Amino acid sequence: MVSIRRAAENDLTAVARLSEIWTSENITHGLGANNEELLRGYIGEYFWVAELDSEIVGYITGTVHESDGLAVIEKGEQYLEIDEVYVLPEYRSMKLGHLLVDTILQTSEENGITRSVVYSASKQWQQIVGFYEKHGFKMWFVQMYR
Repeated sequence: MVSIRRAAENDLTAVARLSEIWTSENITHGLGANNEELLRGYIGEYFWVAELDSEIVGYITGTVHESDGLAVIEKGEQYLEIDEVYVLPEYRSMKLGHLLVDTILQTSEENGITRSVVYSASKQWQQIVGFYEKHGFKMWFVQMYR
């Protein structure tokens, strides 16, 4: 049975391990693994885990910011930035990433925050764009390199 719940202090070791696995997948440019101390700072309303049979198999973190006047969010408006979403590869077909995103967006809306942004350095950017478009996100800008 899958459970999406707020992360707690005793989840930090498991989430740090997931972050290490994510880094080892080498699917994101410049990604470094999060340690427990860094993750501790996320504990609160915008840090959720996906648990299956008492094992944490995914997580999401987010932070609330006040806009300095972004092209798509007016100055002074609060918005949620989704910082990280990760699900172990063998569980991705279960749509746990979608459940995590839905949960964090619902939480922000319940707190009166209706705007959200997400940045990604994924090497699988086409898939990431499609993933977030399913949650109502629109493309803001593209940055490329060669």
